[in-house]
Amino acid sequence: MRRNVSGAIVVGMGALLLGACGGGAVDGAADDGESNVAAVSDWDASDACALLDKAAVGAALGDTVTETSLAFVTKAEGSNAATSECTYMLAGGSRATLMARRSPIADNNDAAIKQTRETTEKTMAAFSDKKIEDVAGLGKAAFFVPGINQMNVFLDDSRFVILTVGSAPDATAKDVAAGLVKKIAP
Repeated sequence: MRRNVSGAIVVGMGALLLGACGGGAVDGAADDGESNVAAVSDWDASDACALLDKAAVGAALGDTVTETSLAFVTKAEGSNAATSECTYMLAGGSRATLMARRSPIADNNDAAIKQTRETTEKTMAAFSDKKIEDVAGLGKAAFFVPGINQMNVFLDDSRFVILTVGSAPDATAKDVAAGLVKKIAP
């Protein structure tokens, strides 16, 4: 069941965020300076497996990643975002996933963040009474979904990731996910 809920959220979030790629200027978009622009310009959301090292995932989860699999690849075109999902297969049989998205129009504004969080809350309410937790210190905004151990992070105005570490113990999953998000390529 944990995988089904997680998959539903990743798919739902991806659809929601891709639907928000329609174009137009973003009100209140922050200017993060030239150094951030240079780092972000090399960040390729269409290859999520390249953004987070499999050895780091294995170490954080106390297992060895035996294989990675890249799926759901969409290249950026016009105002459409680049996206992909990397699945990290662990020797013990579990898996972790990283979904990455980068928008060419910097549409991770306050309204999009609020809508994403509310949609996730409504989806989770159908499966669990656990409340979504805001997480400070990760990007522009972040929240953790307990039970399925999923960290959703708006890294900045254009980059967004969803990291699911379902096999991490519930008591430490939020910290494990936060630590891994900090290791995602800048």
